[in-house]
Amino acid sequence: MKQPKYRIYPSLLDKFQKFIDSDIEAESFMNIDRETGEQKYTADEISDRHEQELIDAINRVPKQPIEAADKGTCFNEIVDCIIENRKTSRDDMKIQTVNGYDKVDSFGACDETGKPIFYDEDHEYINQPCIYATINGFDFFFDISLCKSIAKYFRGSVCQHYCNATIDTAYGLVELYGYADEIVKDKVFDIKTTSSYDFGKFEKSWQKDVYPYCLIESGDCTSIREFEYTVVKLKGGTKRMPLITGDVYKEVYTYNHEQSTIRLRQMLERFIEWLESNRDKITDKKIFNEL
Repeated sequence: MKQPKYRIYPSLLDKFQKFIDSDIEAESFMNIDRETGEQKYTADEISDRHEQELIDAINRVPKQPIEAADKGTCFNEIVDCIIENRKTSRDDMKIQTVNGYDKVDSFGACDETGKPIFYDEDHEYINQPCIYATINGFDFFFDISLCKSIAKYFRGSVCQHYCNATIDTAYGLVELYGYADEIVKDKVFDIKTTSSYDFGKFEKSWQKDVYPYCLIESGDCTSIREFEYTVVKLKGGTKRMPLITGDVYKEVYTYNHEQSTIRLRQMLERFIEWLESNRDKITDKKIFNEL
């Protein structure tokens, strides 16, 4: 069997997409200073930042835990645990149901004589059962009804299914791989947690092409009809509102295997051209299928 020359997962394509879209990001209203009307960052500055983020991801450079990302990781694991009626198998995470939460943090200051200048308290309080999760030093309290409603939506699904397949390109054989969050019959789902959402946010994300392609080419599925980003806009998780609730949105894309194959091949060839021109910066050779 012919061995792949490259091994690529979808989030690398997402980072490369951001890199090649740097000019678009530079011109977006999010990059305009409200007071001066000038760009906050130039296209070159944005491009350099995204390129370094891509290189760091390929090289698997360790980074500090990010609370928002860990919140999403915990939420996904809770949903899967409910669907599969199991405890978490992750050693780095703890999940349990608690009856509530009550915490008081006292703080204040004194002058040089020891006389109090001020005193205050932060009171975090949840008066209902919730699901507690902790990872990397972060504590989260999720609304049970939210977790159960998402799990019910995916009832009977195959959770965290590893899929992989190869695709021919002008530069050699590429293996695509990754974990599909949920699969229900002929539909694939990816659960996204976010603090803000506008429809079409994930239009340029590559899971919707990679996972269905792999499932069909590997023979795991005979056909895929749709790919859905199930978006959960989380709110809460603060000292004033420690209970994390959320609103759910659905971003659905019809899957066409022939069109996605063409799109993937074109994107991969462009990515490989960049990859080879930056080979000297790649220290983790897994992407080149080298151990």
